[in-house]
Formats: sequence, structure tokens, C-alpha cells
Amino acid sequence: MNILPGAEAIIFVLATDRGVIKSGFKVWRNYITTALGRVKVEFAVVMNKIDTLWDDLEGDAEYDASVVEHVSKVVELLDLDEPLVFPISAKQALVAKIKSDADLLKKSRLASLESYLSNNVLLHRRKVLKQAVTNNIGLLLNESLGLSEEKYKNALEQLDEFKKVDCDNAELMSKLLIETRERQQSYLLNVENFQSSHQVFVVQAKALVNSLSRTKVDAVIQNSKDELTKSLTTYRLKLKIQALFDDLRGLLHEAVETSNETRDLMKEIHKKFGNEYGFSKDEPKLFSMSEYQFQLELILEEGEIFRSSTKTTLTKQSVVVKKLYTVIISRVRDVFDMAHQDANQWSKRVFVPLVKQIKEHKKQIDSRLHMLRKISGSKEGVAENIQFLEAQLVSLVKQYTELQKIISGIKIDGYTSH
Repeated sequence: MNILPGAEAIIFVLATDRGVIKSGFKVWRNYITTALGRVKVEFAVVMNKIDTLWDDLEGDAEYDASVVEHVSKVVELLDLDEPLVFPISAKQALVAKIKSDADLLKKSRLASLESYLSNNVLLHRRKVLKQAVTNNIGLLLNESLGLSEEKYKNALEQLDEFKKVDCDNAELMSKLLIETRERQQSYLLNVENFQSSHQVFVVQAKALVNSLSRTKVDAVIQNSKDELTKSLTTYRLKLKIQALFDDLRGLLHEAVETSNETRDLMKEIHKKFGNEYGFSKDEPKLFSMSEYQFQLELILEEGEIFRSSTKTTLTKQSVVVKKLYTVIISRVRDVFDMAHQDANQWSKRVFVPLVKQIKEHKKQIDSRLHMLRKISGSKEGVAENIQFLEAQLVSLVKQYTELQKIISGIKIDGYTSH
């Protein structure tokens, strides 16, 4: 049950001869239908053991009709679309594959399930994995592509400028040097503003990470546990469990608010450096709490079923508290732990693209200043720098093209079998 909230596919297996028994229906109602609220989950019901419906005194028509009847009952009871229900005989399929019996394999009806698993579940899994790869390296590739493009533009601008340079014109050379030094001063101001903005962000990001810390979560959990063990009646115990769930929701809600403030600050910083200093205006990768909210609600919904059940009412209080913390609260901790870990990693990485741009900006200014000093009064120096920039442009075009090919490659949507 613990892995259901994160499942990418759910295959619900029933025995045809028994149908949907009480325990199976409870699992369906309390756990699976909740998990199916997520759009990305692939799902199928497998009705195994259809061979038990076979009667030697009846023919194939009666057998097929019996299978259809059992499928219809499951479809109606679970409120499903019929194509998602697969009646099969695993026993017949196993024997058929061992003996290479094509007729028996067909009779087992395994092919339709295998087709569904291949064309829906596995293809969905491929899409999930592809999305994970894209999320992990796509951002880095786009950053590299943006930096490569920026390098190319600056190198091209310098090349055009140096082609027009008259190294014997002292006034022009002086003007170019002054302009470059002004850019250098502007860069130093950029760095100062960046450091100031980064310090503000560090404080805000620390507040976000701390709002999800194990220490904070455990303080709420332990306080509630102490109160639960002191409850003298089942009614009071259930009220305290409800209060615990409300406290956990409140804790995550506070973290969500802190997360939104951190996101807004990051967007503002990025926008500032884009508008005022000419850096990339692409929006940074922002941290989202939505997945953790969803997972917490799934667990707490399960907890609410546990809290309000008749079985809980009739169970000894110490056993109820132990089961609550073992089955429900331990998973809540896992959600907060994952959110804490992801928030911590995000806060350390989100400034990396901006740092790269600032460092690259410094390189460009230093290179320009070095070239201007080198060519002052020297035509040979001008020709040498033009040759260097032309070679650099060729290298940058090659790098840019290769990055585009990689980005294009990881975004291919078609399925290729090898």
C-alpha cells in the first residue's frame, strides 16, 4: 500500500471463480480508487483462472458466455470500462508456452493482456523515464546552449569591431579601452548586486528547508503522540488523531507559503538581472510543493478511513496508536523527508545558471581588454586577434550545433524498437 501513491501502473488481479471478494473490494475502494485519481497512472484489472469456468458437458459458446458474464459483473461492481478488464488463464498460458501449443495459448487469452502491457504500461513507463531524463539534463543542456549562443554573439560582435579598428587612431583606441573599462566597472557592480541578492535568497531558502525539516515534523508528531497515549476514551482518541492530521496539513501549508515566497524572490532576482544587466531572461527552474501536497492528502485520506472505522473503535487504544504511527505517520515522515531533500538540493542548484553567466561575462570583458591592449599601435596584433576570433566562431558554431542535436534527440516522441 505504501508504494501506491507513487505507482506508475496498477494491475489489480482477481480470481474469476471467486470474483471481487470483500477484502479485495476494500483494497479497491480504500486504496486503488484514490491512487487512480492521478492522470499518469496506467491501470488494468486481470481476471485470472477463467479455465475454472470450463465445463466438459458444455461447449465453447457456453464457456465464452460465462466469461462475458463474469467480466460484466466486475465492470459493474468496480464501475470500469470493459476494455480495461482482461480475463485470462495463467495456467493455460504457462502450459501452452512450455509445450509451444498455439491453440492453448490462444484459449488462455494472454495475448490481449500482453499487448496492453506492451502498448500502454511499458510505453507509459518509457515516457516517464524519458521525462525524468529530460528534467535532469534538459535544463543543463538549455543552459549550455544559451551560454554558447551568448559567446557566439559576443565573439561576432568583437570580430566586426576589430575589423573596423584603426590601430593608428589613438583616439579611437582610447575610446574603446574606456568603454571596456566601463563594462568592467559595470560587471563589478553586477557581482556586488548578485552577492547581495544571493544572501537574501539564502536566508529565504533556509527558511523553506527548515519548514520541512525532520526536527519540526517530529516535534508535531511527538507532541500528538503524548496526547494520544493519555486519551481515556475512544472518542477523545479519534479527536486527537483528527487534530494530528490537521496539524500535519497545517505544517505543510506553512511550507507551501514559504515555498511560494522563495519562488517569487527567485523570479524577481532573475528578472532583475535579465532586465538591468542583459543576462538570460529564461525563467529559472522553480521548486514546487504540489506533488508532496498530493501524496500527503492520499496518506491522510487513508488515515481518515482508519480513524473512523468500526474496527478502530473496537481495538485497544495502545494498538490503535501503534498502528497509526507504523502505517500512516511513518509515510507522512517520508513525504516531508523527500520534500526537505528536494528543497535543499534545489536551493543549492537554482543559482548555478546565473553564476555561470556572470563568470562568462567576466571572461568576455577580460578577453576584450586584453585584445585591445595587445593591438594598440600594432596592425599585426589586429590581424592575429581577427584570426583568433574567426577560429573561435567556428568552434562555437560546432558546439552550438552539437548541443541542438542532443536536445533534439532527447525530445523524440516516437517509439523505436531495437
